[in-house]
Parts: sequence; C-alpha cells; structure tokens
Amino acid sequence: MENIPKVSVCIPTYNGARYLPGAIASVLAQTYQDFEVVIVDNASSDSSAELLTELAKQSEKIHVFHNARNLGLAGNLNRCAELARGQFIKYLCVDDLLLPDCLALLVQGLQAHPEAVLACGGRISITDEGKAFGLRHYAAQDGVVPGNMVMSRCLYSRNYIGEPTAVLFRKPDMQFGFREELPQLMDMELWLRMLQTGSLLNIAAPVCSIRFHAGQMTLKNIRSGALVQDNVRVFTEFSNRTDLQVTPMLALRHKILMTYRVWVSRKFITAQTKRDVLRRFGSRLAYPFMPILSSLLLAKRKFSKKTG
Repeated sequence: MENIPKVSVCIPTYNGARYLPGAIASVLAQTYQDFEVVIVDNASSDSSAELLTELAKQSEKIHVFHNARNLGLAGNLNRCAELARGQFIKYLCVDDLLLPDCLALLVQGLQAHPEAVLACGGRISITDEGKAFGLRHYAAQDGVVPGNMVMSRCLYSRNYIGEPTAVLFRKPDMQFGFREELPQLMDMELWLRMLQTGSLLNIAAPVCSIRFHAGQMTLKNIRSGALVQDNVRVFTEFSNRTDLQVTPMLALRHKILMTYRVWVSRKFITAQTKRDVLRRFGSRLAYPFMPILSSLLLAKRKFSKKTG
C-alpha cells in the first residue's frame, strides 16, 4: 500500500540554483517528518536541473519535476499543487527558509481547528545574505480570527497574512488556485477567496524566513503597473461583501495606501489611470504629500535593518 504523506511541501523554482540547497535543507530539518517535497523547476536556464538531480539523492521524500516550458509563476504554483499528494499544502518559495518547527506548528494548529481554512505563522525578514532584520505576523497573539474580519483588514490595508511560504492549508480548500492575471496579489487574492468559507488560524511564533532582495516580483510589478491594477481589481471584486467590518479609520487608511501606490507607480501608469484611481479609491488632496510619506517609510526600513 502506498504511503501517502500528510503534508506536501511544494517548492516552485525558476533559476533558483543559488537558493535550492538552503531551502531543501530547511525542509529536511523539520521536527515534523510526515511530508514529501515536491520541487517543480519552471524551465530554468541556470544549473537548477543538474543541481536538483544531486539534491534529490539526499532523501526519498524529494520528488523533482521539470516543466517543458515556463508556465509563469502562478502556473508553476498551481502545477506544484496538482502534483502534491498530501492532505496539506505547504509552499516554500525557493529563496525562503522554513524554521524547524514550521510544519509541526501549522499542521497541529489546523488539525485542532477544523473551522480554520488557512493557517499563517510569523515570518522573519532576512536580507539576501541571510541577516535577520525584522519580524512580521498577522497578530502578536495566537488565535482563530473570523474570515470576514481578516478580509476586511487585508482588503482595506495590505496582506497581513503573508507570503505563500508563511501559510498552510488543506489541499481541497485551494479551490481554483492562483490567478495568473494578478502578478502582485495572486497570493492575497487566494487567501481572501479561501476565507470566504472559514477562519484564519494565526500563530504568532515565527515559522519561516522571508528573503528580501532586488530581484523580487514586487519591483517588477511596480514597473508594469500591476501594483495599482491588482489592488484595484481585488478591492473591486471583494469590497461589495455585506459582512465586511470597515471602520472609518480603516477606510481612510485604504485611501492613503491607494494614493501612495499610485505615487510609487506614477512613472509606469498613464495619466488617465492615475486620475481614475485617485478619484475612485485614493485622495487627490493627499497625493502631493506622498514624497514625505515615502521618505518616512524608507527611513523606517533602514532603521529596521540596522537594529534587526
């Protein structure tokens, strides 16, 4: 009889040879061992294919697959899930790391709370060289949060739940997977869609390390205009729900954030898009003050890296 693992740790990779050894090592070092590792190489042009052949020899838990052509990020994330055999899906972006108790905390948490469709944990921010400079989480205390409350907070602010590396969910709850047409918010949109049918389990303790470096998708999405476009699209799709809990302060925060996103993307969106988004979702009065806000945010990030 085939031994079906409880968890599928899915590692989508494209030209990630530099990070693959560390990512795989962090999975194999888990205190919870009922898992398989599903690695899908998205037609890389670096040495990933050869390296994966060698790395797969470390454990029978490792299963390597190669796409004949590049499926895009969303396509490769969905391909990983298609190949996964486990009851639970745990993504690990190739440049991130799992902390040793990650699977134990998230799996045991979801098993104890069947009403939760998604579990997220704290995540340590690290530089490209691996130096920690911050800790982020949905909330500072463990707990189960109703889906509509989480949706309200994230929809009117930002993705407090976290990146794919920070979450765990049951495979059937993934529904239709990640959407390719949302390059900036494909993860948050999926989390919101899942939370329409259940709650979020928050684990405040850090479960992973998220790497920040110049090659990440966010910078590319600013230049393509996706930072603004995705936020408009996701907000429009979900904000008409009648069970959202939106305070005046949260609504104001959304206006300021949308104004800031327009300002950050100002060189990469049309004048008409700028006017339309500010009129519908932002504030034309606040727009001139965005350089000041940007300077404050930059100073905060620099301070965090120095003191982290």
